[in-house]
Amino acid sequence: MAVHVTKLYHKYDYLTFDAFARVLSGTIKKNEVVKIMGENFNLQEKEDIVIKEVTNMWIYQSRYRVEINKVPVGNWVLLEGIDISISKTATITQVKDNIAMEIFKPLDFFNYPYMKISVEPLNPSELPKMLEGLRKINKSYPLSRTKIEESGEHIILGTGEIYMDCILHDLRKLYSEIEIKVSDPVVCFSETVVETSSIKCYADTNNKKNRVRYYNLFF
Repeated sequence: MAVHVTKLYHKYDYLTFDAFARVLSGTIKKNEVVKIMGENFNLQEKEDIVIKEVTNMWIYQSRYRVEINKVPVGNWVLLEGIDISISKTATITQVKDNIAMEIFKPLDFFNYPYMKISVEPLNPSELPKMLEGLRKINKSYPLSRTKIEESGEHIILGTGEIYMDCILHDLRKLYSEIEIKVSDPVVCFSETVVETSSIKCYADTNNKKNRVRYYNLFF
């Protein structure tokens, strides 16, 4: 059995998440104990792997959920009870499977989180609440990234102004329920020019549909 988790959806209490996944082989059943391999799993070190029980499962239909007991190959399913060990995506298989199995490739996106802000609680004693909120933001928003700088600043990276507004709203109102201070946004740049190239240079966009070339023009 192999299941690929692609998205996490928070529950109505905003405390835990359900995992949205596709069954790519075999059948997954309710109350089954499964092996969950995260994005950092590899066959050499075998870290980022936990054993959990699927406590419930549903067919997800927008606002409605149809509870079921098992899901065969080829279907999408919403799983409960396994979110604590998943950050973005994960691979699920049976515990009794002794076959060396690689994880499914994490999802690739055209956009990159280039906008950066730092956050801190207005009341320093509420730092643990903010950290828990940041962990939930990391689960809920696939394109977001959170990290701690060497200076101790807590950083959130997103793909744009509206995206960051949504993240900060959820952090304040849903996941931590505290007041936070937010720095001015900073845009990250990933490339620069340091000298003239002796060869013709070009750069392709992520979707491979556009190419930027450099030409010497003389008038």
